[in-house]
Amino acid sequence: MHDSIDDDAETEERSSRMKKFQLAIAILLFAVGVVAASAQTSKVESCEAYARNAVASTPTSTGPMRGAARGAVVGGIFGNAGAGAASGALVGTARRAGQKSRSYQYYYDSCMSR
Repeated sequence: MHDSIDDDAETEERSSRMKKFQLAIAILLFAVGVVAASAQTSKVESCEAYARNAVASTPTSTGPMRGAARGAVVGGIFGNAGAGAASGALVGTARRAGQKSRSYQYYYDSCMSR
């Protein structure tokens, strides 16, 4: 009779230790996941800042002024320099935005691949 009671107590103690062990493993895995996620977030943020700064200091080869000048020349050839300058400024602005976007993506991707 005593053996049965001792076996039950031992089984309960093993079960309790196993539950504590499982809880410790779950907490450890959660902590590892949090650390990994925060490390990735900080890398993303630092690469975004790097790309923004690099784009801000990188000159573009076109823009509204250059586009307007090109448009005025082309418009002058066809008889309406003012309209050509206006449309050239729009095209130049769009090209500049495209260049900045491509530059940002390049700098961001190069930072993330390190």
